[in-house]
Amino acid sequence: MLNRQEIIKAIEDHHWDYEEEWIPSYIETIEEAGLKAVKNPRMHNELSNKVVEFSFKNDAMMEEKWNEAKDFFGDIPFSLWLEKDQSSRLSPFLEKDGYHITDKYDGVAFLLQQYKKVTSSSNENIEYIEVKDDEEIRKLVEVSSLIWGYPVEQQDSIFRQRKSYISSPYSNGGYILGMKAGRPAAYSNYRFSSDGRTMYLNGSGVLPEFRHQGVYSDMVRFRLEHANSKGAELATCQAREGHSSPVLKKLGFQSYSTYDYWVYNR
Repeated sequence: MLNRQEIIKAIEDHHWDYEEEWIPSYIETIEEAGLKAVKNPRMHNELSNKVVEFSFKNDAMMEEKWNEAKDFFGDIPFSLWLEKDQSSRLSPFLEKDGYHITDKYDGVAFLLQQYKKVTSSSNENIEYIEVKDDEEIRKLVEVSSLIWGYPVEQQDSIFRQRKSYISSPYSNGGYILGMKAGRPAAYSNYRFSSDGRTMYLNGSGVLPEFRHQGVYSDMVRFRLEHANSKGAELATCQAREGHSSPVLKKLGFQSYSTYDYWVYNR
């Protein structure tokens, strides 16, 4: 039985616990006691470059390590995903340097020993499938591009990336499509931890015309069933407050921690 601290660690590890074979050689990290950060020098955006732990109580140490983090990223924009106590202690330095909180997230988890299979879908007109072949990957790219507004010229590159991951023997994750009458209506993805004990629920999206019909909940249940079938003990997510968090809690997820998402206030 996992204790509370083990569950919180599993929630936070989704930032960190990737398949080694899929980590490009140019990715840089800080892995110190109290400070963890990831830098992708080829992607100048806050989502790809982030501080995911900053746990210092001493003010002098906090200032020193905050300067270290800023030097590490240089002119690359980055974000901070900070547990609320870490966020509160560091906030004077962040606010002084022009950072602000744009979102708050609940660290939620579902203990899979409590899982009970749901025999019927909330929306029986939609079929949920694991993405495997080229046609399904194209539909995955199609629906995610419509939801997130990916430029048309990037879609071939996205297709190649998704195919490479899905077909790799080293992949610990996958993608789910929600299909209606042969057309993609929604998607979601997941990844298992390196030890196989935890499923990380990653991104998902539903086309506007299919929202508020239980599709998001169905995709969560689909992934929980898959995690349970693989012998995982836990499913976790850092869920946005007021958005996915309430839905996940209705489905049986429990909240164990909260996080502030800080970005530079341009």
